[in-house]
Amino acid sequence: MGHRLVADIGGTKVAASLMTADGMIMGTIVKPTEKIDSEALFALFISACDELGKQAGLERAHIEGIAVGLPGIVDREKGIAVYQNNLPWHGFPVKERLLELYPAAEIEIDNDVYMAAWGEYRRRSFHHETMVYLTLSTGISCAIVHEGKFIRGVGMAGEIGFSLAGEDMLERHVSGPSMESKGQSAFGNKELTLESIMDLYYKEDARAVAIVDEAVQALAREVHHTLLLLDPHAIVLGGGVFNHHPALVEVVRRELSIYLQHPLFKGKEERIEASRHKGEAGLWGAFHCLAKRESRLEIVSDL
Repeated sequence: MGHRLVADIGGTKVAASLMTADGMIMGTIVKPTEKIDSEALFALFISACDELGKQAGLERAHIEGIAVGLPGIVDREKGIAVYQNNLPWHGFPVKERLLELYPAAEIEIDNDVYMAAWGEYRRRSFHHETMVYLTLSTGISCAIVHEGKFIRGVGMAGEIGFSLAGEDMLERHVSGPSMESKGQSAFGNKELTLESIMDLYYKEDARAVAIVDEAVQALAREVHHTLLLLDPHAIVLGGGVFNHHPALVEVVRRELSIYLQHPLFKGKEERIEASRHKGEAGLWGAFHCLAKRESRLEIVSDL
C-alpha cells in the first residue's frame, strides 16, 4: 500500500494523520469534534483529510487505505457507525460515504478502544500473547487481544464500565466525570475540574486523596478479576486519565499487589503497564489495522 489516512474520531476531538506504508507520519491534524450535525462531522473529517493531502501534494486518488476508530457501537463489516453516545452519527454509513470520495481505498472501521488496543499490541511486537487494554477517560472500557485476534464475544466484550462495584456500576466510581463530580461536591465548587482535583491529590489534600483512592481501589479490584480470569501477558492502562497522570499506573499496581498475596499470583502486578503510544494509540492501531488487512490480502493472492 501507498499512503494511508488514519483517524481517531472522539467526543472531544477529531485526530487524523497521513502515513506512508512503512509508518512514517507525514502530517497530523487535530480539530474539535462537531457534536450536533452528522453531515457537519463528516465534512469536518474530510476537510482534515483533504488538508493533509494538500500539505503532502497528494490527490484523493493517491490514498490507498483509510482506517477510522470510533467510540460506541460499530458495524465493522458494513462500515457503519451504529450508535455513538457522544457523536451525532447514528446508523451513519461511514465506509460507504468514504468510498464515494476515495474509490481506490481499502476502508477499515472499528471501535476506538479496539483500535488503540491493537496499536499497543503491535507496539510491543506481540503476535501470540494475550493482552488487555483498559482505557479510562470519560468512561471506562477494555479490549482483549489473544494470539493476534480480538475476543469480541457477541459484540459487547470489554464493557467493564457496567461491572458491579459495590452496589453501583464501576463507571460511576472510576470514570473522569464521576471523579470530577465527587470533587465538586467535596469541595463545594461546581467549576472544579479533574485536573484541579489531581493537582490537589499530588499535594496530598485529604479530600482529593479520598476521591482518587476510592477510584483506584475499585479499578484494582476489576483488574484483579481480569488477571485471574485471563492471566494475560500484559494489562495496559491507557486513555486520558492514565495518559495525563502516569503516576496513577504505579498507584494501581501497588493497590493490586495487596490482592495478590497467594504465592501463585504474587508479583503479577508487574504485568500492569502504561500505554506506550499515549494519545496516539488509536492512530497507530488504525495504521496497523490496514497493515494487517494488507497481509491477509497478500496471503489470499499467494494461494
